[in-house]
Amino acid sequence: MNNPYDSPPASPRYTTLGLNSPTLSSAQQIHLQPPSTPFGEIKLIGAGPGDPDLLTMAAYKAITNWADIVLADKLVSKEILALVKCQLFVANKDKGCQASGQQELFERATQALKQGKKVVRLKQGDPFIFGRGGEEFLFFRRLGYEATIVPGLSSSIAGPLLAQIPLTHRGIASQFLVCTGTGKLDTIPDMPAYVAYRTTVFLMALHRLEDLVQDLIRAGYPLDLPVAIVERASAKDQRCIRATVETVVKTLKEAKYRPPGILIVGWACDALAQNPEQLGGLTEGSSAITDSQE
Repeated sequence: MNNPYDSPPASPRYTTLGLNSPTLSSAQQIHLQPPSTPFGEIKLIGAGPGDPDLLTMAAYKAITNWADIVLADKLVSKEILALVKCQLFVANKDKGCQASGQQELFERATQALKQGKKVVRLKQGDPFIFGRGGEEFLFFRRLGYEATIVPGLSSSIAGPLLAQIPLTHRGIASQFLVCTGTGKLDTIPDMPAYVAYRTTVFLMALHRLEDLVQDLIRAGYPLDLPVAIVERASAKDQRCIRATVETVVKTLKEAKYRPPGILIVGWACDALAQNPEQLGGLTEGSSAITDSQE
């Protein structure tokens, strides 16, 4: 049996049934004929949080040996992009350019597929955790290409642990929730209700931290509830900023935010803390910062 990560399936428009199968009519057999022009293949791959060591083997093999072209998001780390051995295109998805950047990726991917090329669509973290992976998968399916999905390590799970914050911990947190801080077209999503035994991770939220904190307070989150901000998870300059719901806005301003980052809210933030000061949350930004290289 073929490994789908080594050889992705062909388009669902073309089956493995023999053209001489007695169950097929002549019209059906004609429809199942291979296309007259080259028909490419595509893999939709998660690059993880940024450290090349956290790539899956399937992702590593795809970008180093399999692909003819890699189409990457800007957030994918330069260390991972340096592994690419083939043609590379990095999209510009800065604020105000998201739509045009996405459209250019689609156009380049479509052109390469029609040329019969092996295409890797490389996305930060896991493509299907607030990464528009589903939208891209359906886009290529409408064109007749069934993408092979290669999951990636999401920063929503890896980021906290890299900062010694478990999302679940016996007696403290029995569930976790991953939310976006920014909805479609920059709308503000509804705030989840406060649950004492839950850890909540917010992605794409720190640019509106002050408003988000007010939403937390209105939703009943305690002012002394520990929070943490993990910046540039898995990078050499990763940093974790610890505070509470009440102090996090002030703490982050003093620390001078370095994107990208995630916000973690819940009592599990202190579950592995060694410094007794951390157990009740910190109020001073200078002492609340720990660098990964220290």
